[in-house]
Amino acid sequence: MDTHQIADAFRGLPAEVRARLGEDLWDEVAKELEQQSLSEAQRHLLDERLRQHEETPTDVQAREAVRDDLLRDP
Repeated sequence: MDTHQIADAFRGLPAEVRARLGEDLWDEVAKELEQQSLSEAQRHLLDERLRQHEETPTDVQAREAVRDDLLRDP
């Protein structure tokens, strides 16, 4: 069965069943992602960002300001 057939079969299920399957699938993906380790480059980047924050903990932006900057038209 290919992914299109699976998707078609999924769409034919009742909403409650689709919701439960979606939750189960999400839980499985989350478990797999938790078990994956960071690459050396990712670990280095996180260490560098943590070091920068520890050196200047007040050099931050509020989440709302970052969101507004991202949503602002160019």
